[in-house]
Amino acid sequence: MSIELDEAALRRHFGSVCAIPAVLTHCHQDDAAVELTAAEYLMQSAMASQTRREEYRVGRIALKRALSAIGESTDTSAIRWPSPFCSLSHSHGHAVAVSHAAGKGIGIDLQRVRMPSLAVADRILSGQTLAYWKSLPEAEQARQLQRFWTVNEAVYKACPAPQPAYFRHYRMDAADALDGCVSIDNADLRFMTHTAELADGFISLAYRI
Repeated sequence: MSIELDEAALRRHFGSVCAIPAVLTHCHQDDAAVELTAAEYLMQSAMASQTRREEYRVGRIALKRALSAIGESTDTSAIRWPSPFCSLSHSHGHAVAVSHAAGKGIGIDLQRVRMPSLAVADRILSGQTLAYWKSLPEAEQARQLQRFWTVNEAVYKACPAPQPAYFRHYRMDAADALDGCVSIDNADLRFMTHTAELADGFISLAYRI
């Protein structure tokens, strides 16, 4: 069953499944303007397209609110990704951010509308997950690949730098479940992941355990 892409629904869902006190925020492109710091404004101004500058604005609204909730500075220009205590994602006019004060790696990814090419499956899915995906009805494969993409991206953002491996080395304990653990080949890293289905996509949250 899908959930609405709004802050109240997202907080209810992830609050019910997430074992850590993560703060999740959401912003839509129609939301009010955000006051940028001088450094943030310079970063936005350097972006080549109006679309990218608008994504930046919407993302800053969500991210600043998530940072404020855990007592961190809301000058987002100082953040270096991956951050152990916050993450940000945006897709087709929406932005979501997540923060965790005691975080040691947290990530979030939102994918709406756009589906990854089926041709990338062999490059982004590990053995068991790839086998599960190939067993699905053809009509389901594109949507489930979109789900796996958000899980991988969320884990990628929750990983400490430098990134220890590529997506095909991520191992999901249960590919058919929306909640579960992901490990990485040849790395002492494990992540809890939670995914919610939306009407037109998926959103996944991951945190290091």
